[in-house]
Amino acid sequence: MEYVIAVLGGVGLFLLGMWLITEGLKVAAGASLERLLARWTRSRLRGLLSGTLLTAVVQSSSAVTVAALGFVNSGLLRFERAVWVIFGSNLGTTLTAWVVALIGVKFKIDVLALPLVGVGALLRVFAPVDRYRNLGMALAGFGILFMGIDVLSGGFENLGSQFSVPEGAALVWLVLAGIVLTSLMQSSSATVALVLTALAGGLLGFREAAAMVIGANVGTTSTALIATLGATANARRLAIAHVLFNLFTGVMAYLLIAPLLAVVNVVAGVTGLEEDPAARLALFHTLFNLLGILLMWPVEPFMSRFLLSRFKERQHSLAKLQFLDRNLIALPDAARAALAQEMERLLVQYPVAMATLPGADAKRLSHVAIRDRLLEEIGDFLADVGRQHLNDEQITVFQMGWRLQGNLLNMDDTLERLNGLGLALQRHDDWARVESILVDWFASAGRQMQEEWRAGDGSAGAETLLNKYEQAKHGLLASAMSGNLSRASLDLALQSLSQGRWMLEQWQRALEYYTNMAGTPPADDPEDSERLMPDA
Repeated sequence: MEYVIAVLGGVGLFLLGMWLITEGLKVAAGASLERLLARWTRSRLRGLLSGTLLTAVVQSSSAVTVAALGFVNSGLLRFERAVWVIFGSNLGTTLTAWVVALIGVKFKIDVLALPLVGVGALLRVFAPVDRYRNLGMALAGFGILFMGIDVLSGGFENLGSQFSVPEGAALVWLVLAGIVLTSLMQSSSATVALVLTALAGGLLGFREAAAMVIGANVGTTSTALIATLGATANARRLAIAHVLFNLFTGVMAYLLIAPLLAVVNVVAGVTGLEEDPAARLALFHTLFNLLGILLMWPVEPFMSRFLLSRFKERQHSLAKLQFLDRNLIALPDAARAALAQEMERLLVQYPVAMATLPGADAKRLSHVAIRDRLLEEIGDFLADVGRQHLNDEQITVFQMGWRLQGNLLNMDDTLERLNGLGLALQRHDDWARVESILVDWFASAGRQMQEEWRAGDGSAGAETLLNKYEQAKHGLLASAMSGNLSRASLDLALQSLSQGRWMLEQWQRALEYYTNMAGTPPADDPEDSERLMPDA
């Protein structure tokens, strides 16, 4: 039990170290991740290399997958290229196996680990710049990861001296064991590290360890399948592409395990690694992922076309979020791009709604109800993002997201009131005279909002519209003074006009926040009197 507890503690330290590395590096990288994915994925090969490199750097294939998803949703990355980023991320995870094999099970770890933890902690506490603080967290994570490997090695060395998995054991059960371990720990890197240290400690033979590594690779599909629950159409497509690649690669590696092990032995003999079982297993891990990539090269275009033809019902649904899902919460830069796209999809609906006033419209109310539900979900998303480790620029961006959400909620409340006012006006005998005066102003306001949307400027043409507002107001008063409008109709019409102007002001603020949020945030935000959510 003492050795089993040591193994469990080693796994815990390894997972904690991996989390610190991933969180520290992805926050420190900031917009660099976005720039790299946007600029270096213009071909399948570049997408593959980008996915491999980024995963090797941040030590998390899930973080790279989420980033790719965010940029697909925002239009920065084509789906067909994102697929190759995902394939490359599988290859990038093999770096962890090499680190464990070449450093973790060979050197006296505390000589390396303790200084890393110490220097990283000092940077985290005392560094004046946020990026250096996050780099310190990643550095400490490397130290804790190495400490976990050391504890695992000691535990398996003692266990291996007492018993071991017999050679010739059914490989299919070992593959299943790898799948189960990865599904439970939600990290193929942790399972591979576990298998490598078990191999080095004598608990597993080389063939048996290879079977478990295949299972670890297949087990990562559980994370992808969980990610499809409630996800956007593009998220589901990428998750299924990930599952298909890993299943295909795992099945081929299992069927070809004998020739693959023979190739590993030949390469190990040439490179001088034949006496190092851990390094040979890392080599096996790398080779069968490369095999999967080579086999998928001619197949991927057909797979991508098939996946792009699926989930179109959700993709075109107005009642569901199209770009945001929980997979993006852990990566703020990808979340920012997707949030901007989601807000854009909502914003374009308001000019049309304005132009259809002042009459009541049941369809307008149903659209308001749908948008309010979506805005609630966006608010929940922003609250979850606010709990992440954010730098100052990201905090500013998501605060603008809160304010923009408040503006849209205000506009929907105003549309409900305008719909009620229109319904009340339509019951009066003089409705036709009221409509003839108001309809021109609301139509002009809708056209003005569309022009402002195209220009990205909420102030363009505001003076002309204000003049039309005053003309409409004067026309209502003149009609009432001449006896053509009742007092009740005049009151309702003036309220409609005032509510329309308020909605236009909210629109202009919303457009300003959207423009800044989608581009470069301003140094200082103007104060608002509209409904504001708490700062993220």
